[in-house]
Amino acid sequence: MVRHPLKVDTPEADRVGSGTGAGAAPGAKASALPDRENPKVRQVLEAAHALFLELPYDAVSTDAIARAAGISKTTLYVYFPSKEAVFSALVRENCEQTAHSIWSSASESEDVEEALRLIARNFMTMFATTDALAFYRTIIAQVPRFPELGRIFYESGPKVLQERIALFLREASARGDLSVPDPALAASQFMQLISVDIPLTGLLGLGELTQDRVAITIESGLALFLNGCRPPLERG
Repeated sequence: MVRHPLKVDTPEADRVGSGTGAGAAPGAKASALPDRENPKVRQVLEAAHALFLELPYDAVSTDAIARAAGISKTTLYVYFPSKEAVFSALVRENCEQTAHSIWSSASESEDVEEALRLIARNFMTMFATTDALAFYRTIIAQVPRFPELGRIFYESGPKVLQERIALFLREASARGDLSVPDPALAASQFMQLISVDIPLTGLLGLGELTQDRVAITIESGLALFLNGCRPPLERG
């Protein structure tokens, strides 16, 4: 593959991380997110994250979160109006960190194929992490009760990642490295090809994920994707 700088600056990422309406507690009116650099807010989020990994969602109370954070319940309510607001902030933060970690190392590669390979490897690494899977299961379980949570999850993580990949594919296509008529669709197809059923089986806890299976799945999916996106002259 031709080597070219990989651009990562995207307005989509800035929009998702802006700290406005999408961070509101499920079922509540949109409001600004608390400053996540505030020491008290960090105490709450870190304590809550540990509790939500250890206990079922319904077993975690604002009393327990405040106690684990070493603050009063009154102080907690200064920053978060409810348990749902705490969990929503955790979902947003987790998704933003995940999307960034998946993308960050790939941004250092100037090769189209290698950048896509790194994105795929980073994405698949999530499904070998027990804590990440446990947190995602908790999110999924709460979406029927708090539909807004599903939107926060999607817009803070999967959507950001797919938009960045789509932008990368659009630019690669414009340079002639790839031929991608619909970058948004191609980004979604890429993620499906390099992961197939691994996300689902991981969430369902169906067997241990081995490095061999991950490597084979990624390389097979990447080869299929690149073969379908080769410029017309290379196909001949």
